[in-house]
Amino acid sequence: MRESKIIAELKNGLKELLPIPGLHIVIESDRTKKSDAVARVDYRELSFELIIEVVSSGSLAILNSKINRLKAITVNDRQVPVLVAPHLSSKRQALCRKNSIYFIDLSGNVYLSYRSFYIEKVGFQNIFPEKRQRRSPFSDKASLILRELLISGQHRWGIREIAHKIDLDPGYVSRMAKALENRKYVSRIDGKLKIRSADEILDDWVRAYELRNNELHRFFCMATNAHEILNRLRELQTPSDIKYGLSVQAGASLVAPHAFYKEVHIYVEDKRGIEFFRNEMELKDSAKGANLILMLPYYRHSVFYDSREIDGLKVVSDLQLYLDLYGYPVRGREQAEHLYRKRIKDVIESAEDYE
Repeated sequence: MRESKIIAELKNGLKELLPIPGLHIVIESDRTKKSDAVARVDYRELSFELIIEVVSSGSLAILNSKINRLKAITVNDRQVPVLVAPHLSSKRQALCRKNSIYFIDLSGNVYLSYRSFYIEKVGFQNIFPEKRQRRSPFSDKASLILRELLISGQHRWGIREIAHKIDLDPGYVSRMAKALENRKYVSRIDGKLKIRSADEILDDWVRAYELRNNELHRFFCMATNAHEILNRLRELQTPSDIKYGLSVQAGASLVAPHAFYKEVHIYVEDKRGIEFFRNEMELKDSAKGANLILMLPYYRHSVFYDSREIDGLKVVSDLQLYLDLYGYPVRGREQAEHLYRKRIKDVIESAEDYE
């Protein structure tokens, strides 16, 4: 939704969003051009101004930039800094509160305070879900750009250079680079790309990602526990043209062990891989009680990027492990956070743009 449309929706919905008798609000453009809009508020004996910044994107990097802007341009005690958005999740609401920024979203969540005036309404679900973007940075091929930027530290990439590295068309990379700039995920320095908001990228990515988008094939493997399944996998003479990679808890157990697990998840490139493991490991189809899940990847081009061999087994990258674990219901978030602390945090911090 465009910023102008959000302001128009705010004006039209003020009575429902702020159902307070005697409250009078006039929203207009900011003549100083410092903010997206201002609102004159009169309530009983109080008169004050709302300094408004509009968030039209779900990008956490953009939200943080808007918060910082509000903190910089709110200069006196009659001005109240307010973020306006179609919807703010509870996590983003908490970020606003932490920075002493108030908010109104078009889905019904409101937090405003000025002296004796106070209104707080929260818990409303998003009634303006974001449409799938044509140039989502988290789509399969596009994610290759972020994957490389996130692991390459302070390196600055030319368009053709990174296109060659990740084997994508330079024209496509150039178009995606503009989308990344718009989300404030990257900056350009002397025409070269540099990661800008690594932590915010991860936060946005896990919100956009669904493990269930993969095609899951559930099997039962004759084994007493998950570790025995891994040992059987090691013993296989897997042909070089059968591409696979461990993920979720089994994959994490090889790089940053933390949580007990009963299921082994393995990405395979295609149905030939499914048939190979089904036959070689004597797997039985199992809708219930499965202990081995073979996954045909939703990220067909990027899921194996930066994968590696550990202790005789192939494992997807730390980033892919983090994405798969974060929404996994059985201690997945806990394991993802452990993986972040042990393996990802230092890489992310080395990639941050402090310039």
